[in-house]
Amino acid sequence: MRRLAARLAAFSLLASTASAPAMAWSEESHQTTGAIAWIDLRQNHPAELAELLTLARQHQDYPRFAPFLQRLSPEQQERVLFEILARWPDDIRGGPEDQPEWHYQLQVVSGRTWLWPIENGAALSGFTDNFAKLSNPCAAPKQRAKAIGWLIHIIGDIQQPLHAGHQMTAAYSMTDRAGELAFVRRPSGEVTNLHQFWDKTIERGGLALPAGQPSWADALVQEWPRSRLPRELGKNGDPQALFRYNLTETAELARLFGYTGTFLLASPDQAAAPQVSEMEQAATNALAKRRIATGGYRIADLLARA
Repeated sequence: MRRLAARLAAFSLLASTASAPAMAWSEESHQTTGAIAWIDLRQNHPAELAELLTLARQHQDYPRFAPFLQRLSPEQQERVLFEILARWPDDIRGGPEDQPEWHYQLQVVSGRTWLWPIENGAALSGFTDNFAKLSNPCAAPKQRAKAIGWLIHIIGDIQQPLHAGHQMTAAYSMTDRAGELAFVRRPSGEVTNLHQFWDKTIERGGLALPAGQPSWADALVQEWPRSRLPRELGKNGDPQALFRYNLTETAELARLFGYTGTFLLASPDQAAAPQVSEMEQAATNALAKRRIATGGYRIADLLARA
């Protein structure tokens, strides 16, 4: 599975058009949320999974996916299709169907919170639009199939703290753009902006896949089963209200974890980037794993409802 994940990460649908700056979990992390959703749906909602897979095969880009999928077993085809759809909205960045503001919805959580009370981004709007399409049995199958990919991606995106919160200070008078303008050094010495520090935790955070686990999805399902996440998964309400709750929860995590300690000292000058401690990196790793697992389960729940 690690070899498969590496091959899939190299599989770009529309790479020539993907020129927009990154505002998302890494490809591997998105694929992990998609795989966790598939694992959970197969176990808890097999009928809904079958319907979702039937729709997903109507996706406008399925002919691009098919040659790759045909090399796999039938079960792996299902799982990997969810992984591909999870990253599809990033693969079309810069193209005619790109919706860059659907990937985030930011509020100022650190610094001059009083000066910028509005939110930037349209994740809630993107979620509402695509949930309505998927929920409508009269909608065109291709539209419903695209909605599956967008929902997997958007729900996954907003689990990342810096997709819901950023800072405004004297150094970042127009915000740090969700950490994209603020630089730190990992314990390894690598310079990265705060946003990428979170996005690429699985690849760059010094994490090793646990022995005996074929992929991060399988490892996180074992480390973070549903039973360990009652607070995150125990909410009831209509889908839009749940999504709004998720945004509020993630913004609070940005405040409590994303902008504390060394992260508050992040510099707009890469050469002056402060070094994150091993303890801070470990705390980020632990929270990121929990959020990726939470995202996978939330994706499964909301797709099943739709």
